[in-house]
Amino acid sequence: LEPLYRNVFPSLRSFTVISFSDGSIVNNIDLEFATASAPNNTQIVDVLVKAVTNITVFVIDKVKPTTQTPPTVEATVTKKLTFRSFGETFTTDLLNPSSAAFKNRAALIKLNLEPLFQRAFPTLRDFIVTSFSNGSIINNMNLKFSAAYVPGNIQITEVLMKAALNVTDFNIETTSILVDDTQVSSGVSHNISLITALSMVLLSWLLSNQQ
Repeated sequence: LEPLYRNVFPSLRSFTVISFSDGSIVNNIDLEFATASAPNNTQIVDVLVKAVTNITVFVIDKVKPTTQTPPTVEATVTKKLTFRSFGETFTTDLLNPSSAAFKNRAALIKLNLEPLFQRAFPTLRDFIVTSFSNGSIINNMNLKFSAAYVPGNIQITEVLMKAALNVTDFNIETTSILVDDTQVSSGVSHNISLITALSMVLLSWLLSNQQ
């Protein structure tokens, strides 16, 4: 069969018999084509149907040939997120992804942050802590999003800055946040600082009125 397909489709790259199954004998074959000029399912079946009259070493039931289209793989975009945990002690075992220290810290970060990003961005597909480095502890992670909607760097930074107010298992130094190795405008920090300042003023006013 392979010579027949190569003769009809010069874009054929490989012809691999992958398995057999019951039902007299069902033959399963992978045909790999160059993407730019891959034939459609009907064209592939037609070659096999025409081969029926010339092949004698095995029987081809021309009613049964089928082709299967591979499932569509969702396009994704990965954003790198980095922040520093100021004042925390870096140990060399954090350089080894197989160490207990690495696995425990990675799991802790994922447990605390992944739900926040999933809530903010339903198109988040994966959250992976990739590495740690020295400088108190610098935490690096990859956030994989569906290409249908990828949040901007400011939006990603805002989620982490808000998390810094509530997460207690590790420190998030808000001035150290990088997205794709780029520091986002300090305007985000100013906005949160202003909210914090206004909250403090309001609290002070309420306390003074109670006295």
